[in-house]
Amino acid sequence: MSEAELARFRQYEERFAQAVTASPERQPWLGEDREAIIAVLKQNLSIRDEWIPSVVPQVVRRTEHNGFSVEHLNAQSWPGVTATAHLYIPTGESSGPRPFVLLSCGHGGGGKRAPGYQAMAYRLARMGALVLVPDNIGQGERVPMGHRDVVEVFAHGQSLQGLIVMETMGWLRWAKQDQRVDAARMAAIGNSGGGTLNVMLAALCHDDLAALSASAYPSSFAFIAAKRKKHCHCNVLPGFVGSLQMWELLGCFAPKPMFIFQGHRDHLFPRQFFERTARRLGEVYIQAQAGDMLRSEIFPGQHAWDERRRRELARFIKQTFDLPGNVEDRDPDESQRPGEVLDRWPDDAMSADDIAAMLSGRPRQTVGNLAEVFPSQPGPVADGKDLSQQIWAQFEAFLCDGSRPGD
Repeated sequence: MSEAELARFRQYEERFAQAVTASPERQPWLGEDREAIIAVLKQNLSIRDEWIPSVVPQVVRRTEHNGFSVEHLNAQSWPGVTATAHLYIPTGESSGPRPFVLLSCGHGGGGKRAPGYQAMAYRLARMGALVLVPDNIGQGERVPMGHRDVVEVFAHGQSLQGLIVMETMGWLRWAKQDQRVDAARMAAIGNSGGGTLNVMLAALCHDDLAALSASAYPSSFAFIAAKRKKHCHCNVLPGFVGSLQMWELLGCFAPKPMFIFQGHRDHLFPRQFFERTARRLGEVYIQAQAGDMLRSEIFPGQHAWDERRRRELARFIKQTFDLPGNVEDRDPDESQRPGEVLDRWPDDAMSADDIAAMLSGRPRQTVGNLAEVFPSQPGPVADGKDLSQQIWAQFEAFLCDGSRPGD
């Protein structure tokens, strides 16, 4: 690495330190501060109420499994946008609407069909909950939409995570209106990238959800932002460093039941950052007079859900919603895992960049890389390598002050 590159990294270290020091500290158990946190979150992710889509799903087919069935849903979220999901439905008659769990997928291969997510949905459905597992934009069946490297979304003044959050909020609104769903017993759970999504939902969907779990992500935005690695672009969160703390967003969910956790040997999120966030979040719950509503834990193991963590997460949902089933169910065999929804991806389906252009009301743009949207400051480094330029662009995105390209 050249001396000029080293100097630029040192400059960013100083800027991160200054931003963290200057970051306001709010009290999310107070209504006024909670509203301020939510307003900043919406601004940073470019979330607008009028942009939240009305999800309209159709059942492509229904498959029968041991103790549950699965509706394979082909949906339209925004006009022209194809979305796919599995809805797990417990077998047997119900005396009324059932508890509902949104399972937010991370980057597991196959999206909703990743074995760990299917095993979690299997367990909860056999316990008596409806479980919705959607493919996020650009994941699972929706890979052709673009995800990891989308750039034009940011050029339109938006964010990939913001699009994912808004679409998920559309799914939750659909579920809340479904007669099979007990709207008073709705929860969201998610690991890794699903944990990212649920940190946002903790603030934005406080009124819609009765319980929430985020795992293998709760830590520090500043720590994540300052990593010298290429992020998946769903993890590029404009303006977050210096304006929001992760414990503040999670704290907006107090006093409702919450379970956060991670693995002791998680290679992506060192435990000290989790412990710090858990401690601050615990203080929020105590201030909200709901200290017993928060559970935080570090389990043996690495980043992904394992059987023990799925069992403990199922126990959290069972206790919160008084589910009748057995949390000790073993993981399913391959025959219990539902397949894809579509035979092939539609040729005319919109991409993530198409969505951003449609919402902004502007024509599509040609953008080669993130550094074109968030160029390194105070100016270019002539011999900066491509990876360095990408990392500096990520730094700039996290540090930006809210005025963004396309605004």
